Amino acid sequence: MKVVIIFCASSFYNDLKKIYRSSGVDAYSEFDVKGYTQKHIKDGQVPNWFASNKDYYDSIASFSFLNDERGSELLNQITLFNNDIDCCNPMHAYMLDVEKFI
Repeated sequence: MKVVIIFCASSFYNDLKKIYRSSGVDAYSEFDVKGYTQKHIKDGQVPNWFASNKDYYDSIASFSFLNDERGSELLNQITLFNNDIDCCNPMHAYMLDVEKFI
């Protein structure tokens, strides 16, 4: 069994739901995340992410427990999505082994 964890900007939330559907993922959990950065570019300015004027970034974190094949398909769909966007913040996904569960 695998757990796939995905982070994406809130503006890509509807795209993420479409990716879940097209990958055949029937169940997943999600929660809102506020992301902060300490990175600075020249002249001490904070990098602009989706033209935000806030000091944090609205994101979505989601996860699903899947078999290896379904997890790989989900990661493939996210890779395709990331390759098609012309933006500074792609989706990030991680597939990890579930060692034990009850």
